[in-house]
Amino acid sequence: MSESFQVLVKNENETEVMAAKIAANCQAGDLLILDGDLGAGKTHFVKWFVESLHAKDRVTSPTFSIANFYRTDRCNVLHIDLYRISTVNEFIDLGLDDYFGRSITLIEWGEKFSSCFDEYLLISLHVNEDNSRLITVSCKGEKYRSLTSRLTDETKGVIC
Repeated sequence: MSESFQVLVKNENETEVMAAKIAANCQAGDLLILDGDLGAGKTHFVKWFVESLHAKDRVTSPTFSIANFYRTDRCNVLHIDLYRISTVNEFIDLGLDDYFGRSITLIEWGEKFSSCFDEYLLISLHVNEDNSRLITVSCKGEKYRSLTSRLTDETKGVIC
């Protein structure tokens, strides 16, 4: 089984397709960590992910609120931004882990706290000089190993 793969997306439409492919394979209880520099497109990825699930709410950046919930046709989505959170204790004190099992959880800037999780899907976005994005999907844990393998197969030939 594949444990990671990369996709080069040349524009927002291709990123939207990629986010929708991943969303179609997720369910309540799934945890996705998004990594990348400022401006790499993490929040836009979340927006397209949530909208592909037929969002009932407008997706906005939780940089200052730290967490937003979105209702969708499938399940709730918890969107967390840990940019302003510095320590593991601060993260734990948020008490958001109570919602992880009932929602699809997407955490921006979550890689710095990845040791807190036994399993997750990691989506890293890197901006290239031509403004395209290299999206690397990797995982930790058997649950996400099979998901990564499935996504590898589903994205072959769909996005250049």
